[in-house]
Amino acid sequence: MQNNLANEDYNYINKLRVRSFRAHDDISLEPGNSSVLIFGSNGVGKTSILEAISIFSYGKGIRNANFYDMINKDKEGFEIDLDLYLKENFILEYNTSYYKINKSRKLMINNKEIAAKYSRKTIPMLWIAPYAEKIFTGSATMRRNFIDRFVNIFDSDHSLRLNEYEKNIKQRTKLLKDNIDDVNWIETLEKKISELSVSICSSRLDLIDRLSKELKKSVDEFPKLEIEFCNSLENDLIKKAAIDVEDFLKERLAKNREVDRLLGGSRVGCHKTDLMVKNLQKNLSAELCSSGEQKSILISLVLSAASAFMAYTKKSPIILLDEVFTHLDGKKKSSLLEKLVDLQSQIWITATEKEQFFKNKNNFSYHYLTKNGL
Repeated sequence: MQNNLANEDYNYINKLRVRSFRAHDDISLEPGNSSVLIFGSNGVGKTSILEAISIFSYGKGIRNANFYDMINKDKEGFEIDLDLYLKENFILEYNTSYYKINKSRKLMINNKEIAAKYSRKTIPMLWIAPYAEKIFTGSATMRRNFIDRFVNIFDSDHSLRLNEYEKNIKQRTKLLKDNIDDVNWIETLEKKISELSVSICSSRLDLIDRLSKELKKSVDEFPKLEIEFCNSLENDLIKKAAIDVEDFLKERLAKNREVDRLLGGSRVGCHKTDLMVKNLQKNLSAELCSSGEQKSILISLVLSAASAFMAYTKKSPIILLDEVFTHLDGKKKSSLLEKLVDLQSQIWITATEKEQFFKNKNNFSYHYLTKNGL
């Protein structure tokens, strides 16, 4: 696939080797600069190949599984090699491994061990997995985590702030439950929680603003959408100065100490955020739409995030789409494929068969996967 966009870095996975991972003993792909279609029957390990790529990005990958569970049942650990091609023939050689004996993941670039956050910075990645379709009918936590994954490709420190926020909440909860009467310590934690909440919510607001601009240019045959926060801290930040919201949070945290001591956690903060996505053509919230419509909405959100990221950074994210064409009619399938080609990102797609609308798409490499491999 040739990128024609001026001054843009086209990132792509030139080579991939997966060893002792899930059902795969040793499997390799060399797509070069093409996008990838992996097709085959259910249960042969198509999703596992996408998962192997995704663990170089945010969290624990496309399935959000434990690394221990990713190991082939007959092996002691897994290894994944990935060559990432960057602008001007510059290649980064990644390797990640996890072994039962030490129960820790190692990540290397060009034979030098690095922190996982550096990998997220150099391999911007978006994905759609089947479980993601439940975000509209599931809990607020699912929707919040979905949006936070988007935020993280724009701001690689976002996940660090989230982790620090969670640690401070847990520490405050323990102090309150243990009846430790150290007001200065608790006030220091509450100040930090308030500051982190505002910072995290500000990043989410920035993301929603970028998404909203791109959603106005929806893909043909796909619904036009509106996305907004519901009774969340982010709404306060739209109306008030950040310092005023911080002061408000500190007051609420102090006032709620007794109830938080009894119930645990905190009644206020960025962990209470929820959002709503609305199908403007149907004038319905996404949770009331059919499963097929929800799939279309999810796809529109991910494509909008990809477009927004490219506009912001001049870099192309790698996009992983697991069984994305399921529940879509012929027109939507063709329209989606054309949009994916126009994005000029490397796309990794799984499907049960090589459908007709892929015919003559010479910017794709095709790989038929069976239980015996490719």
